[in-house]
Amino acid sequence: MSLTKNQIKQFFDRIDRLTRSQKPLFGKMNANQMICHCADFFRMAKGTKMALEHNTANSDEIIALAKSRKTVPTPKGFGQIEGQGTQPTNFDNDKEVLKNFISEFANFDEAFEFAEHPYFGKMTRKEWDNLAAYHLNHHLKQFNV
Repeated sequence: MSLTKNQIKQFFDRIDRLTRSQKPLFGKMNANQMICHCADFFRMAKGTKMALEHNTANSDEIIALAKSRKTVPTPKGFGQIEGQGTQPTNFDNDKEVLKNFISEFANFDEAFEFAEHPYFGKMTRKEWDNLAAYHLNHHLKQFNV
């Protein structure tokens, strides 16, 4: 099961409420960097953007950090602050790119072969869906939307 139409609509509404000048409640990324970071998640899932590391973190530790609301390390090659992620261009365009990636992800056929996650390895469709929803929600909350 992929992201539901209702989840997608809620994510799109929240993305549309983002402004370029919004300040994060936590973390160092600005709003445009966060949008590109979230788009990179979907590039990772498709395998069009690859991490520079694999299996370097203990997946149980990553999950424990996330559950305790602590900072989860970004895989090398995806850090916006470090300049490794996709660089922001036009804020409104970058928001549309993210929304297009969300739509594309939600419409992947059940047989779609997801790339391996750099921390979690091979994941099922349901695991990718859950991680996508968690990741988007986390970063949209970061900017209070």
